[in-house]
Amino acid sequence: MSGVVVVVVAGVLGAFFPPSVGEVGARVHPPGAAGMAARLADVTAPFLDAPYLLSPLGEGQGVDPDPRLRFDAFDCTTFVETALALALARDLDDARVILDHIRYQGGVVDYVARRHFPEAEWIPQLTRSGLIVDVTRQIGGTAVTVETKKLDLGVWKKAHHEGLPQLPDERIPHGVFALDVWPLADAAAHADRIPAGTILHVVRLDFPNVPVRVSHQGLVLEKEGAKFIRHAADRLHHRVVDEPLDRFFSRMKQYERWPVAGVHLTLVQPAADWRQRLDLPP
Repeated sequence: MSGVVVVVVAGVLGAFFPPSVGEVGARVHPPGAAGMAARLADVTAPFLDAPYLLSPLGEGQGVDPDPRLRFDAFDCTTFVETALALALARDLDDARVILDHIRYQGGVVDYVARRHFPEAEWIPQLTRSGLIVDVTRQIGGTAVTVETKKLDLGVWKKAHHEGLPQLPDERIPHGVFALDVWPLADAAAHADRIPAGTILHVVRLDFPNVPVRVSHQGLVLEKEGAKFIRHAADRLHHRVVDEPLDRFFSRMKQYERWPVAGVHLTLVQPAADWRQRLDLPP
């Protein structure tokens, strides 16, 4: 985790100094009592300005030999997964175990077992695990709609994107997967309703040849009375940033090639028995 990572943002050369294992571990242990939102903000603070890197985590061997934990680069999902693991953990060793159970179905560290599909796996399975709670309708009220994504082998074979996982046919989920979605215009107008400690999932319009609709994730946090999203942002920023929430929503309205339908919101609110549900040691 040592060394300097060079970051280029809008043509400006900068440097990110990755935190050491000891620095991150000190924030993890002992867990504070300030609440989950404050904990998420604290454990991820050392990662601000870390460069964006698509799929920076892997299994340490096999198909994707990238490390199972790292602090020098993130994409949007691995940033959220790492944040969850560190915020929930008692120490760094515990965080490593938790991260494996967040990223992999059954905690089996295998590329095929990874939660590759946000609508079909990541969101519903981590909701059932007791780590997160769907609060979209609670916050968005009557404006919220139910959006669906049909996924099967036919849809998968029509998809063409270099970032898609290389999976055997039998591994592709089959079904129609539904999410509550707060339409973009209404969410942008009432963004202040979103509580700190929420994972914001960006939901795009349904394109038949695209196997997902959730394209981005980030943490809604608060500082000095203002809401912002802390996320590993590929477009515009190319790094982990704190972006004012109103500015983020304004950017979402500008995407024309794959328009944003709205957002799905899950509050990080672990159930009392979340360790048991994830089959973790008590």
